[in-house]
Amino acid sequence: MRLHLKSHVAGQVWKVVTQVGDDILTDQVVLIVDCMKMEIPIVSTTSGKLVEIRVSEKDLLAENQTVAVLETGQ
Repeated sequence: MRLHLKSHVAGQVWKVVTQVGDDILTDQVVLIVDCMKMEIPIVSTTSGKLVEIRVSEKDLLAENQTVAVLETGQ
């Protein structure tokens, strides 16, 4: 099963802290969004393997935009 991680705020990707192929744990930070000078972490809601990162650092994000995809194995 694939889980799409989404940004809950509009902003700019400040830092991607994971890589495709990483094993991700529940509540692990995948990337950080800069929104109005605040750093907003995008965290995984479940564990799995990171199979896709759809954004790069400095990309602009819309609210609810998919930023990464996890393969959960469920």
